[in-house]
Formats: sequence, structure tokens, C-alpha cells
Amino acid sequence: MRGKFIVLEGIDGSGKTTLAHTISDAVGGAELTFEPTSGPIGSALRSGAYGDIPPAAEALLFAADRAVHTRQIEEILDSGRWVICDRYLGSTVAYQSASFGESADWDWLLGMQKKSVITPDLTILLDIDPEVSMARVSRRGEELSRFEKLDFLRKVRSAYLRLADILDYQVVDAAGDEKQVAETVLEIMRKKGLYAPQ
Repeated sequence: MRGKFIVLEGIDGSGKTTLAHTISDAVGGAELTFEPTSGPIGSALRSGAYGDIPPAAEALLFAADRAVHTRQIEEILDSGRWVICDRYLGSTVAYQSASFGESADWDWLLGMQKKSVITPDLTILLDIDPEVSMARVSRRGEELSRFEKLDFLRKVRSAYLRLADILDYQVVDAAGDEKQVAETVLEIMRKKGLYAPQ
């Protein structure tokens, strides 16, 4: 039996990593993945090795990293295991459309990925006010990336909410405590036949 593919989307500090572990525990174990990946392209993107490149080039690199990642996800799903992925197709559209600004071409951002992605069984958008998310990120004591700026994240959040309507994401308020958020997501999964509490 093929495994299930769950995607968690949202800006930094929305609680994706914590929720991924909670869902994995609830379903009896899952492969936890993330994007950009730790592969050659993803690692270069994370480190900033490509420098200041045009948004179109960056979007294509994220898509290339995702194409390789998708093949790995398919192999895991075919083995019967679940995959819970921290960011997928939506992250490129949300973040790169914010980078493009008024010139963002949503048809291109979505279309260029058609042959390199699969449809998740469920995508959860953890929605949170960027001011709250930035406070959470700051408490980690990590250096902020160039994407972690308040005005930019407001644009990303707006893009994510628009994307949720287009791609039927389940939007969950991520401002509550971790337990509340997890309970809400597990209830969504139960209603969709993806989770049966023991």
C-alpha cells in the first residue's frame, strides 16, 4: 500500500517542524523531509552560494531541487511509508512571487513545476502574523536569513493565502499553542480519512 504524503507550508516561525514530528508520532512514524533539501542544489541555496541572483533564476533552482526531491519522495511512498514535508511547491510560489513583487507571474511559477511535483494527500498552511513568527524566530537565537524581514514576510503570507484558495490548502491558525495547532491538524486528517486515533 502506497504511503501518504503530507505537506506543511507557512512562513518561518509558524511551527512546521514541531508539527511534523507530532504528526509522525500520531501516525506511527513517517519520513520527515524539508525544502530546500540537504542535496547539492538545496544546500547551495541555503548557504547563499549562488549569491544575489535574479528571482527567476532562484525560482528555477528551487524547482530543480524539488524535482530531485520529488523522485526521492515517490520512492518512499512506493515503499509504503508516509512522508511529511516541510515546504513544497507552495513555498516557491509564495516566496518568489514576493521577490518578484508587482511583476510576479503566477502562471509561470506554478506552470514550470508541473512536471516535477506530485499532488500531496494533504497540504496544511500554518497561517500566522509575521510579527508573531519573527518573535518566535528571534527566540531561537539564530541569524536571520534575507527572507526573514517583516515587510517581505507580509507579502509571503498574502501569497500563501491566495495560493490556499487556488490549490485547496487547509488553512490553520498557527498563533495558538503547539498542542492546539496539532489537535486541529489531526482533526482535519481524521475527517479526510488520513488518521484514526487509537
